[in-house]
Amino acid sequence: MQNDIIKISPSIHEFLLTHGYTENFTVTPIAGAGSGRRYFRIASDERKSVLQVSAEVNEDFKHFVEYSKTFREYGLPVPRVYCVDENACQVLQEDLGKRSLLDEAFPNGTKVLSGSARILYPEVIDALIQWQNASHQLFSHHTEIWLRRFDFAALKWESDYFTENYLKLHKGITEIPESVRNFYSLVAVSVEAQTKVLMHRDFQSQNIMIRPNSEVAFVDFQGARRGSMFYDIASLLWDPYVSLPLPMIKDFFEYWRSQYRGTRIYTKDDAWEGFVHASLQRLMQALGAYCFLSKVKKIEKFEQYIEPGKAQLRVLFGEFKQIAKATDPEVFKFMDWALQ
Repeated sequence: MQNDIIKISPSIHEFLLTHGYTENFTVTPIAGAGSGRRYFRIASDERKSVLQVSAEVNEDFKHFVEYSKTFREYGLPVPRVYCVDENACQVLQEDLGKRSLLDEAFPNGTKVLSGSARILYPEVIDALIQWQNASHQLFSHHTEIWLRRFDFAALKWESDYFTENYLKLHKGITEIPESVRNFYSLVAVSVEAQTKVLMHRDFQSQNIMIRPNSEVAFVDFQGARRGSMFYDIASLLWDPYVSLPLPMIKDFFEYWRSQYRGTRIYTKDDAWEGFVHASLQRLMQALGAYCFLSKVKKIEKFEQYIEPGKAQLRVLFGEFKQIAKATDPEVFKFMDWALQ
């Protein structure tokens, strides 16, 4: 057994040996994200699973385990959890394969968006719609998720996160005009008022797996809660890891809008406006995260996404300008300067 890179807990080791794994199973590290969790692929002949190792048994750890079971009960595309050892902070779960949506969008490490994106994204959107359609029934039977609301306080935290980590830390801007701060609050108010559904909360290309049978599955859903129906589709389509071109973003948004029955309470224009507001909220949060993870946490790989995040946010503000009704011109002037 090659497990010198991680000490597998006795209970998970016993589970493996009693479920068809041999003593010489292999353990291979899987690249993680910015959460601090580590992942390892465990393999023995044709059997494979993934071991998640956390620093502590915190709220995220417990939510992942609980939500995996709950979401699978509703037929949602998440991995099975096989074995949990809280003392070792380890979770053994289903192996969804090695290919994320990001891997499929840029096959073989290329920088050119794959032609298969036109096929893959609608399939991912279909899976998201399945997720959103389960909201009412799931909330009715699991009030703990319904009560976990992505409210104004959480949204305002995101814009403050952008202010502290992008504007101040990365750009060195010390004075933020009051009109700009008010704008961030108004965006949060707008997104908080949008129709609520089950929200993944980090619905980006690295958290969407394309299984060997081409089925779509979601990971890192421990942040799921009740929030804006536009937030996850915004996370997917404005993801700086991929940087979809604007025409493709509009096409995929229209596909989601036309297929998801929850949008029927909105006119086409109102749906687009709600999407733009949620997109501003999400993209500012993502840009703040890249700066925090690279500059504070010293995880260098995230620095490469700051410029793509800025570029996407510039495009998004261009779309917002076309629908803005009473936004102070100082806001656009400041953001044009801050995103240079």
